[in-house]
Order: sequence, then structure tokens, then C-alpha cells
Amino acid sequence: MNELLLLAVTSFVVGFSGALMPGPMLVAVILQSTKKGYLTGPLVVVGHATLEAGTIIALFFGLSTIIGSTTAKIVLGILGGGFLLWMGFDLVKYAKKASLRLEVEGGQAKLLRYGPILSGIATSAMNPYFFLWWALVGNGFIWQGMAIAGVIGIATFAWAHWMSDLSWYTFISLSVHRGKRFLSNRVYGLILAICGIFLLAVSIEFIHNGLRVLFQI
Repeated sequence: MNELLLLAVTSFVVGFSGALMPGPMLVAVILQSTKKGYLTGPLVVVGHATLEAGTIIALFFGLSTIIGSTTAKIVLGILGGGFLLWMGFDLVKYAKKASLRLEVEGGQAKLLRYGPILSGIATSAMNPYFFLWWALVGNGFIWQGMAIAGVIGIATFAWAHWMSDLSWYTFISLSVHRGKRFLSNRVYGLILAICGIFLLAVSIEFIHNGLRVLFQI
């Protein structure tokens, strides 16, 4: 139970770290919330989560054939940890100049043509970072979930990961719909820095596990 709880907390914070960074999904939520209300954020996340669910299923069946292999443990540990390390440093660096003020370009306004759910799918599918994250980090979490509690472990990871997206984008859509200001840039930067430091700690754990298996060969 303690391992599942730790997996859930780690998955939530790592997912929250990714959700916080400005990107196509954030733009889609802001644009559509002004016209379609406070449910925009949750609906965009539904689209995003739909694509992620398909990705998790595909990775699950791909991993199921190599889940116990030494090579999988080493690759997912070291490469996944390295990617998280880069994410952590990038978050800490960006935190110094963090701003939620977005310049919405004319091309991005095309997102208004789609509904929130389709926007969630489209902005995820068109983001190369999405697939890179799942190949290197998501894979590792799926492996951890399977090792801890099988399918229940994977479901725990997925649920916690989606809750981070849901909480952040619901806050954004509510703020836009009600005409309130976003978080101050200073508070936003502080949150990013804290998440970045957490990612650095998680990356060390990933890399440590990968190296431990490597040196046991």
C-alpha cells in the first residue's frame, strides 16, 4: 500500500510539472474558456487523457513481452532518468523568468474551430514532447506500476497523472471564465522551481535503479 501511495504521489507531481509548462494545451484551454466556459479545462483533459490511455495500452502490451528483461530495466532507468533530469533543470531555469502571459498567435486561433475534447487530442498528438515523454518516462512509470501491483499499479499511475492535468487546467479555465487574474509570476515561478527540484530527485532514483541493474550484470 505504501508503495502504491508513493507511486501515486510521484506520478501526480511529475505530471503536474509537465502540465505547468506553457504549451499548446494551455493555449487551447485559454482560447476556448473565453467562449465555452469553465468546463473547457476538464474537457480538454478528457481529450488529452484519451490519447494517453491509448498510449498506455500500447506500451503495456509492448512492455509485457520484455518487462522482466535486464535491458528494459537499464534503458528505462538511465534514459528515463536522464530525461527527467533535463526536465528538472529546465523547470528550475525557466522558473526565474516564468510568466503565464501568452501571446496567442493567429495560427493558434485555429484551435477555436475544434471542440475542447478534439483540441485536447490534437494539441497532444501534434506535440513531439508528448511522445518523447511517454517513450522515456511514461514507460518507466508503467514498469514501476506493474512491478508494484500489476494492472492496479498502472491504473494508479494513470489516475494520479490525469489528476494533475485535471486540477491545473480546471483552475486555468475557471480563472479565464470568471475573468480573474492568474497566479502571480512570482508564485508561478516558485511552484515551477519546487516541481523542478522534485523532478531532479526522481531522476536520481530512476538513474540509480538503472545503474544498479547494470552493475549487477
